[in-house]
Amino acid sequence: MKKITVLLVSLLLSFVWILPDNIHAENDEPTDLLSETSILIDTKTGEVLAEENPDKRMYPASITKIVTAIMAIESGKMDDVVTISENAASAPGTQVYLVEGEQMTLRQLVQGMLINSGNDAAIAIAEHLAGSEEEFAQDMNEFAQEELGLKNTHFVNPNGLPDDDHYSTAADMAEFTRYAMRFDEFKEIVRTKEMDWKGAGWETILYNHHKLLWRYDGAIGVKNGYTSKSKHTLVTAAERNGTSLIVVTMKNDSSEQAYQDTIELLDYGFEHYETKKIEKGTVFTNVDGEEIKLNEDKLFTHKINEGFEAKINEDGNLIIKNDVDEEIASFPLVPNSKKSGGIKEAIGSVQVEEAEGSLVPVLLKGILLLFVVMFIWNFIRKRKRRKKKKLRKKRMMEEINRIKGST
Repeated sequence: MKKITVLLVSLLLSFVWILPDNIHAENDEPTDLLSETSILIDTKTGEVLAEENPDKRMYPASITKIVTAIMAIESGKMDDVVTISENAASAPGTQVYLVEGEQMTLRQLVQGMLINSGNDAAIAIAEHLAGSEEEFAQDMNEFAQEELGLKNTHFVNPNGLPDDDHYSTAADMAEFTRYAMRFDEFKEIVRTKEMDWKGAGWETILYNHHKLLWRYDGAIGVKNGYTSKSKHTLVTAAERNGTSLIVVTMKNDSSEQAYQDTIELLDYGFEHYETKKIEKGTVFTNVDGEEIKLNEDKLFTHKINEGFEAKINEDGNLIIKNDVDEEIASFPLVPNSKKSGGIKEAIGSVQVEEAEGSLVPVLLKGILLLFVVMFIWNFIRKRKRRKKKKLRKKRMMEEINRIKGST
């Protein structure tokens, strides 16, 4: 018995030492990002593909304007003519140089806000839709909490200018952006590289502040931001071969760091995942032999080159499983007639009877040892990641200082 125990433990230890390298080799998830928080999601399904501190509250800066744009587009008043107030015209920070008393359509103001990050345009939008910045911020918060169910976001203004009570998270900003991507007009504006701007105080060509529109294949754009408190924040959407991804990175020391982290996450997403669809009209047979036809497309996120199987389970849900029988998506289709009929479902612990001389205790001890070793390995890996991140950040800052010194 002792020999068997030693053999099993040895095999488990060998498995543990081999496992991490294999997992990392297959997954390739970025581990050396410089952003303090980040997230990568599938736009169409909302599936999270990579994340780091996604629920940490941060200052969002100008990516706040994504939500302001949603409020404007959803109002249905994009053709309204807006008269610019003194308050809007005197906004601090980045502007499109609005003049008190001039008039513009709400659509023009949304364009100036998203393409050129005009703080004055954001205030003009808020005042027109809600009467004041304060009232508009309340509407933004109600939308975040009641419409989307987000609990880690609170706004006090429409443009992201610094305030201790103005915060959000990478996860929440990804959800805002996913919602905004439902609107063709939003996508059309954020992917605009340049446009003529004719105002009473400024006639020019606006160039989109999101540099990946020129540098990344499939980039749709969206919004960047910066304040001394927030540092560099960036929200990016990109699409390739029918798969659309959203990346949010927050608190980077330079815009180039933010772009590099975003590119790494997008590359990882497009290399490893795709959005698959089970089309409307597909017929399945449930456990009772009844045919059920889908009345809408069902989208799910799927690892590239991995097989999948779709079937209806006994609860009436459409279940998608991968090659190793893991559930990767579930869609409720019909009411659970068995449960509604009063059949009681027992939930309890699994009991294993042990015969004398059984290998079960040995296996349980081996599994426990496996978890302990993996915990220790994970702790060491995290320490290495932190050191690597600090080193990369130091090198990046040295390079930035070198460039500044040479100019």
